[in-house]
Amino acid sequence: MRTDATLAAPETEAGGAGAEATQETPVSPTPPTPADLAWVAAISVAKSTVIALAVDAFLNSDKPRYSGKGMRLRAIGYTGGLLIAPLVWRLRGRKDPYPRALDLAITLPLLVDAGGNAIGIYQRAHVDDLIHFADGAVVSSLIGALATPRAKTSWEAAGAGVAAGGMFAGLWEIGEWIGLKLGAEGMDLSYDDTMVDLAETIAGAVLGGVVTLMRHPTRMRQLPGAKGDTVVELHGDRSRP
Repeated sequence: MRTDATLAAPETEAGGAGAEATQETPVSPTPPTPADLAWVAAISVAKSTVIALAVDAFLNSDKPRYSGKGMRLRAIGYTGGLLIAPLVWRLRGRKDPYPRALDLAITLPLLVDAGGNAIGIYQRAHVDDLIHFADGAVVSSLIGALATPRAKTSWEAAGAGVAAGGMFAGLWEIGEWIGLKLGAEGMDLSYDDTMVDLAETIAGAVLGGVVTLMRHPTRMRQLPGAKGDTVVELHGDRSRP
């Protein structure tokens, strides 16, 4: 028996060493895909450009191309806007993958506004209307794309995109109003101008919602509240006598 125990001991030790070796084996990280690299490049270029334009706007706010735009306040707003997605992700504990679509959806309208003001494009007739419409469409379509894999139907994803575009429109106009109250001169804000800007941005958001719906046409047949919806079934069970 002593011989058996002596023979068994090395096996146990060997097994334990093997288990420890297995546990200590590092897991190699998955290399980034071309799509991952494209996302990082797009976000990095867009944010770097916004920062450069914000610095230019802050230092040259007295130039004619920036006249009446409250550019110093806008420059601060540009910088703050770039931090929204990273802060939200960090406050949520970084458990989910980084919200790249959300980050780009916030960054692109800031880039359009900063770039348009830098080259004085808003001083041209009707270009401002087109920019508001395009901003709403971009925000809505990107948020819709982000919501699509998480929503039960394309209609819900499109609704999330349109709601995000409408919220963006409201926040933008509130920001302009705050700038006016803080002393920005020459902004020429009026009730009519604000309502037109809101209508144009929301119209663009609706277009973005249509883009979300058309991204997966077959899912358009699935309607919220249709048979098989868990919420509807639970409600039906509770209403029974």
